[in-house]
Amino acid sequence: MNLKTALMLWGFVSLPIFLGIALTANYVWYGFLIGFSAGLFNILWLFRDASKAIHQDLPMALRIYYKSLFSRLGMITLVVATIGRFQPEWLFSLALGIAGGVIIPLIIAISNQLRSGRG
Repeated sequence: MNLKTALMLWGFVSLPIFLGIALTANYVWYGFLIGFSAGLFNILWLFRDASKAIHQDLPMALRIYYKSLFSRLGMITLVVATIGRFQPEWLFSLALGIAGGVIIPLIIAISNQLRSGRG
């Protein structure tokens, strides 16, 4: 998945959320949008590190993956802790957004890989 696809996906998800917030004044959906953005950023970070590690030897590639894993987990933990501290009613929609932000780009990347025939 490249940045162009990620931006298009973020736009397709954020537009209905912003319209829904404007029409219903239900601000809990901001949690979903923040979670989706964090999940999407997490996956883009994973893809970037995977492309860096693909040409390395095994110990160096594993070191890149471990460092990336703990950094990405720290970023998600920071987002959850911040939202939990200031807007605890947004936590459920935040969790749904993080799940959607991780699963949807992975499905798109897998389908692109299978369509290209190199999977």
